[in-house]
Amino acid sequence: MEEIYVNREIREMLIELAVKNKTITYARLNTAADAGYNFQDPDERDSFNEDLEAISMSEIKAGRPPLSCVVVYKSGSVGKTILESLYAMCEAPFDLNPETDKPNTKFLKSLQARCHEYWIIADNYKKFGPKKY
Repeated sequence: MEEIYVNREIREMLIELAVKNKTITYARLNTAADAGYNFQDPDERDSFNEDLEAISMSEIKAGRPPLSCVVVYKSGSVGKTILESLYAMCEAPFDLNPETDKPNTKFLKSLQARCHEYWIIADNYKKFGPKKY
């Protein structure tokens, strides 16, 4: 059964970034994917974040790390709300312990590392990565 993604192009870009162990800002991803969101409009910003969350939820349900962890602010960080959302998505599937694992910069870096480690495995990339049409 083929997996369905909210925005295949964004997902594929995020995989390529994960392979290279790089991050991208929200604005640059919006532009590079030609997604067309107007970040001046709070509703469109929310919609963009919802798309990223849907991509990550799909990945987590398939047993893979959340790709949205490679999307950051210009400072290289993410907001508290986004960190808490990532943490909530990952808590059960990655067996996180609320006493030792906190939604902070260390947690974000560990997710980014997990994402990179997953996607540099050639079999994972070939099986679940971008499809060449």
